[in-house]
Amino acid sequence: MRWAEEFFDDIYRDFMEHYRGPEISAREARFLAGALGVEPGKRFLDAACGHGRHMRHMPSDSVVGLDINIRYLSEAKRYGDVVAADLRMPPFRRRAFDGAYIMHSTLGMFGDEEDLEILMWLSGSIKPGGSLALDLANRAKVDKAYAALGETWNMWISAGPYKVLSVATYNPLAGRIRESRHIYRNGEYIGTRTLELRLYSPSELGLMLRSVGMAVKAVYGDFDGSPYSDSSERYIAVAVKIGGAPEHLKTAISWP
Repeated sequence: MRWAEEFFDDIYRDFMEHYRGPEISAREARFLAGALGVEPGKRFLDAACGHGRHMRHMPSDSVVGLDINIRYLSEAKRYGDVVAADLRMPPFRRRAFDGAYIMHSTLGMFGDEEDLEILMWLSGSIKPGGSLALDLANRAKVDKAYAALGETWNMWISAGPYKVLSVATYNPLAGRIRESRHIYRNGEYIGTRTLELRLYSPSELGLMLRSVGMAVKAVYGDFDGSPYSDSSERYIAVAVKIGGAPEHLKTAISWP
């Protein structure tokens, strides 16, 4: 995670305002609210909330934001309660929330063991019967790109004044992708940022969730509620808490 401090900076924040601005963020928030049952009188967790782009569009006093980035939280606190903490070491008591969501491939940024631990505490912080929404990159689509293009490929991303040359290198055996983003703003090169992700298949994620006392109840390919397929841009899973997770399940999955 050493790359994260450099990646999630003011440039990324400004880029996201154009790439995933208020209209898109509001649409995603509406989907989450419907899928999880977010409403006044209940409490939900926005895990790794960033600058609060989803909290901004949620019902008042319904969502608590958690993030380690103090600069981002200074903005997110306009939209609700926030907590400054590492996603891997949360301060919440058991069954504190009616549900939670973790967005934009945040699950995948830490590595197999720590991702499983994050799911463990998320499950523990959700009341029985509550739901967890996870938004991940679609590994099946990335596998197709690998089959067609090889282990490295390039693409341009345009958003407002930004043009970003993305250079991705993928290891299908490990399910890991490394993306270098060469960033231009108004035609001027302003730097390169690198992102590393572990991509999970639906079967891998399902096994991880079952091991922490949750079961997938629905999957989607986008925030419009469209069905998931191998060609979907995203893999969005909604899981339900079916019971507490015994401590020994922490070692139930051992990834190579």
